[in-house]
Amino acid sequence: MNTIKHGTQKQTKESGQGFVEYAIILIFVGIAVVLVVSLMQPAIGDVFSRFVAQAPVAPPSLLNYTPPPTFTSTATSNPSDPNPPDPPTATSTPVTPTATSTPTATSTATATSATPCPYGPPQLPAGGSMRVQMEDFRCGGAGVAFQDNDEGGPGSGAYRTDVGAEGPDLENTTDAGSGYNVGWVNDGEWIEYEIDVVQAAAYDFIIRNASISTSNPRVRISVTNGFLQYDSGTVTLGPTNGWQDWTNDTISQVQLFSGTNIVRFTMVRGQGNYNYFDIQPYIPTATPPPWFNLYLEAESGSGLNGQWDINNSGSASSGQYITWGGQASLDNPPGSNRQVTYSFNAPSAGLYQVHLRVDTGNSGTTDSIWVKIDGTDTGQSQNISRSDGWVKFNNMVRVSTWTWDQVHNADSSGNPLVEFYLPAGSHTLRFGYREADTWIDRIYITNSGNPP
Repeated sequence: MNTIKHGTQKQTKESGQGFVEYAIILIFVGIAVVLVVSLMQPAIGDVFSRFVAQAPVAPPSLLNYTPPPTFTSTATSNPSDPNPPDPPTATSTPVTPTATSTPTATSTATATSATPCPYGPPQLPAGGSMRVQMEDFRCGGAGVAFQDNDEGGPGSGAYRTDVGAEGPDLENTTDAGSGYNVGWVNDGEWIEYEIDVVQAAAYDFIIRNASISTSNPRVRISVTNGFLQYDSGTVTLGPTNGWQDWTNDTISQVQLFSGTNIVRFTMVRGQGNYNYFDIQPYIPTATPPPWFNLYLEAESGSGLNGQWDINNSGSASSGQYITWGGQASLDNPPGSNRQVTYSFNAPSAGLYQVHLRVDTGNSGTTDSIWVKIDGTDTGQSQNISRSDGWVKFNNMVRVSTWTWDQVHNADSSGNPLVEFYLPAGSHTLRFGYREADTWIDRIYITNSGNPP
């Protein structure tokens, strides 16, 4: 019995020892595997990466391929079958709609446009003119289109339904064209007008106005176009001796700008009636040349020697006159030693006339002299026939007293009056004797055209 028992124990012990040994071996194998994998991980990763990189890739058409829908075949019924199968029950496949943006709701109400003002803005064409009735002021009401300080007047109700009794005071006018005029004007009131201007320029405003003799109305015009502004300053119109006694007064060079202009009339001083205003292009007036009216005493010239004589006479302007009594020089002007000269300055270029105060003693045969202004432009002068500029002043006024006679040219038919064209600057008037018996008292040189 004991032998059997000990043998069993020995087998059990050996069996336990073998299990432990297997476990230890497995542990060492596992450790070895882990070590090998750890050491070979970079190489394995590289091989895997190259395998993936070299793997074939499906074309884009297959990558984006959408499989066709699956169709379920419908059983076809046999006409000879006495018991055909029931048709399949149709089932709707829900379709998911594609999401679209929902439009933003907009108001369908139609905007009502403001009623345009029937009193403007009128358009002033380039270089054109226009008339604006004073009662056609712009829309907008008090404080915008006008300022009326008189609450007792009739207002604008007879003509303007948009402002009625609060508007500027209007009345029927007896001026030409009838219509209305603005009246009952107090100091400081103003009225505005809208005017569309095509071309910016300066314009004349011609104001049709009336007032009584004790009035002294004054107005001011201002213009605004955005940041652009103009102001005329205060202008006095003056009385016309009656509320319907109309006249025109002009405010010149009022600047209007391209586009819509707001034109304000301010009645700085009231007591005036206003019918309309005309707008016309401003045309600068050419500045007239300074008038030249020069008187010279004949005895003040140089070269009075030889056969030139200075005589005394109580009837002469300064008590003396000149004459000559030498040999005649009919065909050609005398030489320089037989000329008398007078120097003067012409203030501006233009045509000048020469008048002489003479006494011919009623002579019909010996009443002429030669006349010239050196520097004469014979091409622009009037009625000078000789290329050297000398004029044969013959057939003078035949009286036995002192009288003025303008130089005329006996070489031309009809003895036409002569005008000398002179540049501005210094010149010399020359006389050369031609015939005796002509007395010269005074000389008058002018560009005004006025007689002495």
